[in-house]
Amino acid sequence: MEPKLAKLAQQLNLRNAPDRSLSPVILMSDDKRLPDPHLALNKLPKGSTLVFRHYDAADRTQQALILRKICRKLGHRFFIAADILLAIRLQADGLHMPGYIQKTPIDLLNTAKKHGLMVSAAIHDMPQLRHLLAFGRNIDAAIISPLFATQSHPGAPCLGYAKFERMAHLATRHGIGVYAMGGVDISRGHMLGKLPICGIAGIGFAT
Repeated sequence: MEPKLAKLAQQLNLRNAPDRSLSPVILMSDDKRLPDPHLALNKLPKGSTLVFRHYDAADRTQQALILRKICRKLGHRFFIAADILLAIRLQADGLHMPGYIQKTPIDLLNTAKKHGLMVSAAIHDMPQLRHLLAFGRNIDAAIISPLFATQSHPGAPCLGYAKFERMAHLATRHGIGVYAMGGVDISRGHMLGKLPICGIAGIGFAT
Protein backbone atom coordinates (compact mmCIF):
# COMPACT_ATOMS: atom_id res chain seq x y z
CA MET A 1 0.00 0.00 0.00
CA GLU A 2 1.31 3.44 -0.90
CA PRO A 3 2.70 5.05 2.29
CA LYS A 4 1.04 8.42 1.61
CA LEU A 5 -2.36 6.78 1.22
CA ALA A 6 -1.85 4.78 4.41
CA LYS A 7 -0.90 7.96 6.27
CA LEU A 8 -4.00 9.75 4.98
CA ALA A 9 -6.20 6.86 6.11
CA GLN A 10 -4.68 7.01 9.58
CA GLN A 11 -5.22 10.76 9.80
CA LEU A 12 -8.86 10.38 8.78
CA ASN A 13 -9.30 7.64 11.34
CA LEU A 14 -7.93 9.76 14.17
CA ARG A 15 -10.17 12.64 13.14
CA ASN A 16 -13.46 10.89 12.39
CA ALA A 17 -13.67 7.38 13.85
CA PRO A 18 -16.53 7.13 16.38
CA ASP A 19 -14.77 4.17 18.00
CA ARG A 20 -11.06 3.48 18.35
CA SER A 21 -11.65 -0.17 17.43
CA LEU A 22 -12.36 0.89 13.82
CA SER A 23 -9.43 0.42 11.47
CA PRO A 24 -8.03 3.10 9.16
CA VAL A 25 -7.78 0.62 6.29
CA ILE A 26 -10.07 -2.24 5.24
CA LEU A 27 -8.75 -4.68 2.66
CA MET A 28 -11.38 -6.70 0.81
CA SER A 29 -10.24 -10.12 -0.36
CA ASP A 30 -11.38 -11.09 -3.85
CA ASP A 31 -11.31 -14.45 -5.63
CA LYS A 32 -10.08 -12.90 -8.89
CA ARG A 33 -8.34 -9.61 -8.11
CA LEU A 34 -6.74 -10.62 -4.82
CA PRO A 35 -6.92 -14.42 -4.48
CA ASP A 36 -3.99 -14.52 -2.05
CA PRO A 37 -3.90 -11.50 0.28
CA HIS A 38 -0.90 -12.72 2.31
CA LEU A 39 1.63 -10.31 0.77
CA ALA A 40 -0.78 -7.38 0.86
CA LEU A 41 -1.41 -7.88 4.58
CA ASN A 42 2.26 -7.32 5.29
CA LYS A 43 2.13 -3.93 3.57
CA LEU A 44 -0.87 -2.56 5.47
CA PRO A 45 -0.51 -0.28 8.50
CA LYS A 46 -0.87 -2.13 11.80
CA GLY A 47 -4.46 -2.26 12.99
CA SER A 48 -5.96 -2.67 9.52
CA THR A 49 -8.83 -5.07 8.78
CA LEU A 50 -9.13 -7.89 6.27
CA VAL A 51 -12.65 -8.78 5.07
CA PHE A 52 -12.52 -12.38 3.87
CA ARG A 53 -14.88 -12.76 0.88
CA HIS A 54 -13.76 -15.96 -0.88
CA TYR A 55 -17.38 -17.12 -1.11
CA ASP A 56 -16.98 -20.09 -3.45
CA ALA A 57 -13.62 -21.49 -2.38
CA ALA A 58 -13.74 -25.24 -1.75
CA ASP A 59 -11.35 -24.84 1.19
CA ARG A 60 -12.92 -21.63 2.48
CA THR A 61 -12.75 -22.61 6.14
CA GLN A 62 -9.09 -23.56 5.93
CA GLN A 63 -8.21 -20.38 4.05
CA ALA A 64 -10.06 -18.31 6.62
CA LEU A 65 -8.26 -20.02 9.48
CA ILE A 66 -4.84 -19.36 7.94
CA LEU A 67 -5.64 -15.72 7.22
CA ARG A 68 -7.06 -15.19 10.69
CA LYS A 69 -3.77 -16.41 12.19
CA ILE A 70 -1.77 -14.11 9.92
CA CYS A 71 -3.95 -11.14 10.88
CA ARG A 72 -3.46 -11.88 14.56
CA LYS A 73 0.31 -12.05 14.08
CA LEU A 74 0.43 -8.74 12.21
CA GLY A 75 -1.97 -6.91 14.54
CA HIS A 76 -4.83 -6.72 12.04
CA ARG A 77 -8.52 -7.48 12.52
CA PHE A 78 -10.25 -10.25 10.62
CA PHE A 79 -13.85 -10.14 9.37
CA ILE A 80 -15.71 -12.90 7.56
CA ALA A 81 -18.26 -11.95 4.93
CA ALA A 82 -21.80 -13.39 4.89
CA ASP A 83 -21.16 -16.41 7.14
CA ILE A 84 -21.85 -15.72 10.79
CA LEU A 85 -21.49 -19.36 11.81
CA LEU A 86 -17.96 -19.45 10.40
CA ALA A 87 -17.18 -16.09 12.01
CA ILE A 88 -18.26 -17.42 15.39
CA ARG A 89 -16.47 -20.75 14.98
CA LEU A 90 -13.16 -19.15 14.02
CA GLN A 91 -13.50 -16.38 16.60
CA ALA A 92 -13.27 -13.67 13.98
CA ASP A 93 -13.33 -10.03 14.99
CA GLY A 94 -16.34 -9.23 12.90
CA LEU A 95 -18.98 -10.05 10.32
CA HIS A 96 -19.27 -8.27 6.98
CA MET A 97 -22.73 -7.98 5.45
CA PRO A 98 -22.86 -7.83 1.64
CA GLY A 99 -26.04 -6.46 0.14
CA TYR A 100 -27.74 -9.78 -0.51
CA ILE A 101 -28.04 -10.65 3.20
CA GLN A 102 -29.36 -7.26 4.34
CA LYS A 103 -33.08 -7.62 3.62
CA THR A 104 -34.05 -8.76 7.13
CA PRO A 105 -30.85 -8.43 9.18
CA ILE A 106 -32.23 -8.16 12.71
CA ASP A 107 -31.51 -11.77 13.75
CA LEU A 108 -28.07 -11.62 12.16
CA LEU A 109 -27.23 -8.39 13.95
CA ASN A 110 -28.48 -9.69 17.29
CA THR A 111 -26.43 -12.86 16.93
CA ALA A 112 -23.33 -10.86 16.04
CA LYS A 113 -23.80 -8.65 19.08
CA LYS A 114 -24.36 -11.66 21.34
CA HIS A 115 -21.01 -13.13 20.28
CA GLY A 116 -19.09 -9.87 20.46
CA LEU A 117 -18.65 -9.49 16.71
CA MET A 118 -18.28 -6.12 15.08
CA VAL A 119 -20.40 -5.61 11.95
CA SER A 120 -19.60 -3.88 8.69
CA ALA A 121 -22.03 -3.48 5.81
CA ALA A 122 -21.59 -2.84 2.11
CA ILE A 123 -23.69 0.14 1.03
CA HIS A 124 -24.30 1.19 -2.58
CA ASP A 125 -27.17 3.68 -2.47
CA MET A 126 -29.24 5.85 -0.15
CA PRO A 127 -32.31 3.52 0.09
CA GLN A 128 -30.04 0.66 1.19
CA LEU A 129 -28.43 2.86 3.83
CA ARG A 130 -31.78 4.06 5.18
CA HIS A 131 -33.02 0.46 5.33
CA LEU A 132 -30.12 -0.60 7.54
CA LEU A 133 -30.34 2.46 9.76
CA ALA A 134 -33.84 1.33 10.71
CA PHE A 135 -32.31 -1.61 12.57
CA GLY A 136 -30.63 0.47 15.22
CA ARG A 137 -27.00 0.91 16.17
CA ASN A 138 -25.77 -2.63 15.76
CA ILE A 139 -23.74 -1.71 12.67
CA ASP A 140 -20.24 -0.43 13.34
CA ALA A 141 -19.05 0.42 9.85
CA ALA A 142 -20.55 1.28 6.48
CA ILE A 143 -18.39 0.67 3.42
CA ILE A 144 -19.98 3.01 0.89
CA SER A 145 -19.12 2.45 -2.75
CA PRO A 146 -18.28 3.19 -5.44
CA LEU A 147 -17.24 6.73 -4.63
CA PHE A 148 -15.38 7.23 -7.91
CA ALA A 149 -15.17 5.29 -11.16
CA THR A 150 -13.10 2.13 -10.84
CA GLN A 151 -10.80 0.18 -13.14
CA SER A 152 -12.48 -3.07 -12.14
CA HIS A 153 -15.88 -1.88 -13.45
CA PRO A 154 -15.15 0.49 -16.36
CA GLY A 155 -18.18 2.48 -17.41
CA ALA A 156 -20.23 1.49 -14.36
CA PRO A 157 -22.00 4.35 -12.55
CA CYS A 158 -20.43 5.72 -9.39
CA LEU A 159 -21.98 7.67 -6.53
CA GLY A 160 -19.90 10.77 -7.04
CA TYR A 161 -18.67 13.15 -4.38
CA ALA A 162 -21.92 14.97 -3.51
CA LYS A 163 -24.09 11.87 -3.13
CA PHE A 164 -21.40 10.04 -1.20
CA GLU A 165 -21.00 13.01 1.14
CA ARG A 166 -24.73 13.05 1.94
CA MET A 167 -24.73 9.33 2.69
CA ALA A 168 -21.58 9.61 4.80
CA HIS A 169 -23.05 12.41 6.92
CA LEU A 170 -26.25 10.43 7.48
CA ALA A 171 -24.40 7.31 8.59
CA THR A 172 -22.10 9.36 10.82
CA ARG A 173 -25.07 10.98 12.58
CA HIS A 174 -26.17 7.46 13.53
CA GLY A 175 -22.80 6.65 15.07
CA ILE A 176 -21.58 4.50 12.18
CA GLY A 177 -18.01 4.74 10.93
CA VAL A 178 -17.87 5.38 7.18
CA TYR A 179 -15.31 4.00 4.73
CA ALA A 180 -14.82 5.20 1.17
CA MET A 181 -14.33 2.54 -1.49
CA GLY A 182 -14.03 2.71 -5.26
CA GLY A 183 -11.35 4.56 -7.22
CA VAL A 184 -9.70 5.76 -4.02
CA ASP A 185 -6.06 6.79 -4.40
CA ILE A 186 -3.71 9.46 -3.12
CA SER A 187 -4.35 11.72 -6.15
CA ARG A 188 -7.80 12.37 -4.64
CA GLY A 189 -6.46 12.90 -1.14
CA HIS A 190 -7.62 16.53 -0.96
CA MET A 191 -11.20 15.42 -1.68
CA LEU A 192 -11.09 12.51 0.78
CA GLY A 193 -9.80 14.80 3.51
CA LYS A 194 -13.00 16.83 3.40
CA LEU A 195 -15.31 13.84 3.90
CA PRO A 196 -16.51 12.54 7.30
CA ILE A 197 -14.85 9.16 6.75
CA CYS A 198 -12.78 7.19 9.23
CA GLY A 199 -10.81 5.27 6.63
CA ILE A 200 -10.62 3.72 3.20
CA ALA A 201 -11.57 0.29 1.91
CA GLY A 202 -10.76 -1.52 -1.27
CA ILE A 203 -8.73 -3.99 -3.27
CA GLY A 204 -6.86 -1.99 -5.89
CA PHE A 205 -4.50 -0.22 -3.48
CA ALA A 206 -3.12 -3.61 -2.46
CA THR A 207 -2.61 -5.11 -5.93
